[in-house]
Amino acid sequence: MTDATQSILSKLGFRPGFWVNGQWEKDGAESVMIRNPATGTDIASVPMAGAANFRHAIDGAHRAFDSWRKEPNASRGDVLKRTAGLLAAKRQELAQLLTSEQGKPLGQALAEVDYAASFFQWFGEESRRLVGRLQPHPQRGREYLVRPVAAGVAALVTPWNFPMAQGAKKIAAALAAGCTAVWKPSELTPLVALVLGPILKEAGLPDGVLQILPARGAVAGEALTADGRVRVLSLTGSTNTGRTLMQAASRHLPRLSFELGGNAPFIVLPDANLDTAAGDLVKLKMLCSGQVCVTANRIFVPASLEAAFTEKLSSLWRSLRVGNGLAEGVDAGPLIHGKACERVRGLVDEAVGAGAELVSENRSHEGDATLAGGSFFAPVILRGVRDEMRLAQEEIFGPVAPLLRYDDIRDAVRRANATSFGLAGYVYGGDLAIANAVAEALEVGIVGVNEWRPLRAEIPFGGIKTSGLGSEGGEEGLREFCELKVIATASFNTLA
Repeated sequence: MTDATQSILSKLGFRPGFWVNGQWEKDGAESVMIRNPATGTDIASVPMAGAANFRHAIDGAHRAFDSWRKEPNASRGDVLKRTAGLLAAKRQELAQLLTSEQGKPLGQALAEVDYAASFFQWFGEESRRLVGRLQPHPQRGREYLVRPVAAGVAALVTPWNFPMAQGAKKIAAALAAGCTAVWKPSELTPLVALVLGPILKEAGLPDGVLQILPARGAVAGEALTADGRVRVLSLTGSTNTGRTLMQAASRHLPRLSFELGGNAPFIVLPDANLDTAAGDLVKLKMLCSGQVCVTANRIFVPASLEAAFTEKLSSLWRSLRVGNGLAEGVDAGPLIHGKACERVRGLVDEAVGAGAELVSENRSHEGDATLAGGSFFAPVILRGVRDEMRLAQEEIFGPVAPLLRYDDIRDAVRRANATSFGLAGYVYGGDLAIANAVAEALEVGIVGVNEWRPLRAEIPFGGIKTSGLGSEGGEEGLREFCELKVIATASFNTLA
């Protein structure tokens, strides 16, 4: 561990352990060394929770639930808004830690901290608006009170690609609704998750309301689905993980909120501004080095524009700098580990072997001795990719831009929808009536029209088909952690 990283961890209040009942506990089944994926150097050793640790954490969250759900909505919101302020104050240290353990460029890490803070701010404000309604009764002298109530203990499972933002989405919504939570961050990037414990305590969160336990996926999945006191299961992960947890959760039938895999189409229309489309595509593909469920996975380009678009894209591609995310001017960092590089390389090699053409490859990280132990994959552009190739069928999760040509817009839409996934899509065109019609026809949960990053705290985000259940963000995200209670009662309007 470098002195700089040690200083940041100490400043943020980190101790090797779990964050349970407002303090650090260190009694895990095993320990895992967290490494910087850009350099391969050790950062910190973190214990992994076992079944007993999860039972203890659920005990604490269950005890804290009765008091927290009775806290006034405005008071819960104030804790969340203070958390947003603390994230802003600690922004630089959090981003540096995030880059060290995840690999993304520092600028992207800073943006992630800001994005995480926006969810605490949004749900801190939205908690005041979590209200019920009076519904007229069909009989005179009576009325219905319909109101949302906190569902109970929530289990939150998040991935390694956006370890702070994905956690913030779920934590802020769960706590605003009055739920307590047990958060299982990825065992690959647990550090920036663990330091949120002391930050939330500093913001005034009572002990036990949020428990944070890194763990192996199978251990956490069994522990969180086997306990009937867990009444909400919120997952961001792969579709296969969602299937597994959904099946396991059937024992107790908790509420499920899943954001799963994607295979997003990026459709360049014949009248698109190619400079804008190419520029936004590069930003989208370099975000977290393509390790994003909503990134452009299939890029549909009119055959008549393929040569011009490929040249513009390749020119931008060649100017990118790949390297250590903590270095100045880096556009793309490493993949999360070596196995991820092997998988992406297999998809690319298979496509090239089946006839795709590799038109650009950026190896700007090579030659830097400090990166020899890193898990880098050279960003590539492939032309002539076909729908049946595995590269176009599976989520790539790497800095690969596959170009698929088309002749007819309706056919491009049909092909874009010919997947079991339905998370996100992108449409670029000059005629907004046509672009919006294409967006409307795409079978996905969210579409960016001439916009590469449409996600915000204020709007619901979720997938259809095998890309998920429910929503995160917006007022809808708050309701994922609520049950509805109806009380039929005597009306005060009885004088008439």
